[in-house]
Amino acid sequence: MAELVDKADSMNIYLYTGLKILFIIVFWRIVNILLNKFIDKFFRLSPRLHMNEKKSNTLSGLMKSIVRYTIYIIMAISILNVLNIPTESILAAAGLGGLAIGFGAQNLVKDVISGFFILFEDQYAVGDYVTIGSATGDVEDIGLRITKIRSFNGDLHIIPNGEVKTVINHSRGNSLAIIDISVAYEADINKAIKILKDVGEKYYEKNKDKVVDLPSVLGITGFGDYDVKLRMTIRTLPLKHWSVEREIRKDIKEAFDREGMVIPYPKRVNINLNEKE
Repeated sequence: MAELVDKADSMNIYLYTGLKILFIIVFWRIVNILLNKFIDKFFRLSPRLHMNEKKSNTLSGLMKSIVRYTIYIIMAISILNVLNIPTESILAAAGLGGLAIGFGAQNLVKDVISGFFILFEDQYAVGDYVTIGSATGDVEDIGLRITKIRSFNGDLHIIPNGEVKTVINHSRGNSLAIIDISVAYEADINKAIKILKDVGEKYYEKNKDKVVDLPSVLGITGFGDYDVKLRMTIRTLPLKHWSVEREIRKDIKEAFDREGMVIPYPKRVNINLNEKE
């Protein structure tokens, strides 16, 4: 009978301990959600804080990352206390093994410190289009340890902040659209340049929301096997140069068709020497 009572008491203790651990996990998960909502609401006031949207998104992501790691630590300590595992002894053991752990944690510390420098120096922000190493894409998240970049084809690049050596930020400053056009050697070059200037001026008047300056026709930039190469450049707002290049190429093709300006293409002539006359 006594054994049954002891087993029942043990089961109650295990159940009580399990419920306490479950309560700790659920409680701190709720706290994490509430703090994240508070951070989002706080940074929605970014105009009042004199921050642009990219900067507020970056800082809010960093704050969420700090809150998440802090909650994980508090949860771990609370669960250890529930299990009657003295955290002081764990900290002492950690101190004895600190040298070995330190060597393993060098990269972690390096990543965190680099992350702070990235933010304070404003090298890039969430939403910027950047090139870091071999990865090019939009910055989705900047955390304490890693940066996430989403490339054009959807691939997600996760880069430790400590490995960020050189950054090309394509979102800072105006972009340059470069349009190369080929015309035949027999074509009137002056007429082709005039068509390009007319197309550029008309495009500028209709698209001042993304074009900064009047297009510039640089003239002949090279000679191909069957074509003369002309170049036009247009200064655009950040990251608008791709769409401008596509649109103005279409306008140039239509203008060339109207003016009878032939765009050259390679031609092949087959001669059969064995053909009987």
